[in-house]
Amino acid sequence: MYKRQEGNLLVLILLVLCSLHGHSETAAGTFPKENENAATPIWRHAPGGAVLGVPAIQAGTVVAVLDGGHLKAYTLEGTSLWDYWAKTPRLIPFVSRNREGTSYICRTDGTLIAVNRAGRELWQLKPGPITAPVVTGWDGRIFVTTEEKIFCYTASGYQLWSRELAGKTVSGPFLTGNGGIVTALEDGELLELDPFGKAHSRSIGEAPAAIIPIKEGTLILLRNGSLRLFRSGHVPARNVITLRGTPMGGSSKGDEAAILLANGSVALVSLSNGKQKWIETSHIRANEIKTNDDFAMLWDERGIYVFTQRGATGFSIDGRRLWTLTLSGASSIPVLGDEGTLFSGGEDWILYAYKVENRILPRRQSLYGPAPEGNYGLADPPPSPWAEDYFKFSETQMGEELGSLRIMIQEGRVGENEMIYAAYLREISGSSMSPKASKSHPAVHVPFRAEAARLLGYFGSRETIPFLTELYLNDTDSVVRTAAAEAIGRIGTDPEGIALMAFSKTINAANRDERVLRSVAAAIGSLCRFSGPPLSDSGLKLLGIMERDFMPAAVRAQARQEIASLR
Repeated sequence: MYKRQEGNLLVLILLVLCSLHGHSETAAGTFPKENENAATPIWRHAPGGAVLGVPAIQAGTVVAVLDGGHLKAYTLEGTSLWDYWAKTPRLIPFVSRNREGTSYICRTDGTLIAVNRAGRELWQLKPGPITAPVVTGWDGRIFVTTEEKIFCYTASGYQLWSRELAGKTVSGPFLTGNGGIVTALEDGELLELDPFGKAHSRSIGEAPAAIIPIKEGTLILLRNGSLRLFRSGHVPARNVITLRGTPMGGSSKGDEAAILLANGSVALVSLSNGKQKWIETSHIRANEIKTNDDFAMLWDERGIYVFTQRGATGFSIDGRRLWTLTLSGASSIPVLGDEGTLFSGGEDWILYAYKVENRILPRRQSLYGPAPEGNYGLADPPPSPWAEDYFKFSETQMGEELGSLRIMIQEGRVGENEMIYAAYLREISGSSMSPKASKSHPAVHVPFRAEAARLLGYFGSRETIPFLTELYLNDTDSVVRTAAAEAIGRIGTDPEGIALMAFSKTINAANRDERVLRSVAAAIGSLCRFSGPPLSDSGLKLLGIMERDFMPAAVRAQARQEIASLR
């Protein structure tokens, strides 16, 4: 009898220990596995429609495209922020966001729309129906893919270049290690485009299952299980490894790649030595994935994650399965935020949020999203081909060159010459600040300096904001300073607030130059519309100063107009 009681007591102790162990896992952010109880959402919200495509997270908010033509935004805690209607019931199920939180969506009629982080429409273009999410470059430019072309636009919507496509894209485009894009076509072509539209094409030999950009090239996933590595330039392709299964896609970090196989397993491969480091099962059933649009993968400092409409699985870098979350009735693939919350749209028209990670991803941030991984060199370009030309500042030559460049801008074909023309425009507009400026080498006449500054704004790169700000502060002529402010406003994106700080130094009772101040007010309004809060909060304070009685009447009127446009 006593032995039976001791046995029962031992069983009871084991059950308690197991219970405590299970509780500690859940508290650490690990959800029950598929054969246990389903996870409970931390909040849910009825957006008024089914979520289409993968939601997008940026700058502390999540946005989702809904059927019925709506784009809705929420805080990560579930508070509804705004609802933008595209004036049509049909949107393509893609949404992407830039560093400032601007969302890019497209109607089914091919109208591309930019909506700022406060839910205000910025612009509309009509490149045609997009076939992939918009990709944002390092300086705010965007790459837009349709069935026939790839376009590159500035953040303000000015076209820089376009390239014809020889066939349908089957994977990509993705941002590359040099800030350009890479995509694979159905005829087996790998197409690489640098930020300025220069194309480099290679033959894969067959349509790949998927491609994965890596730091110095592209990893090709073939349907027979082979992984082939294309380094940038003309380096011959190298076979890395052949996996036992059909690769469907993946993600990379450093010199390793995490690959999802058609049987639902995830494998980690070393690209340097061609070895498989580990392979583990996920929540995905065999042959559940048909195309690389049926899933998403993420690899960050916390681990490796795979997502489908049916759920999500998290792995540690060393291959341990951290958690599995199963979903029922999801209308789209979920997305995981830096704070560890997973967002999923349901067919029941409910947006759900699940806490799957307690580890918050550290990010180096300014006012908005993470800083870009690199730059295009437009902040300090090399000298233009005209730099040593004795007649480079000849009014006849400048007039011809600036006129030709204006036509190129209007036609959207700046393209591969962007760096050269950016340098040329800086040399002209900044000639009065050049150390070489003297009586024997006088600065360029004001009309040409001002025109060069204006044209620089159409290039739309925020890398040129510091130069234009310096030009605004230091040029001695008000016409040039006015043009510099106009160019800053035309670029629109300034997440560090460099231009606003410069404007704040010159907005005072002593500055009575009406033309300059009006252009400053217009530029502040443009920056605020593009970026939204919190940058717009600082801009509104400056506009409030500019509508005071000590300002000229025209400046007060411009400031009031800009304030009204932000309400």
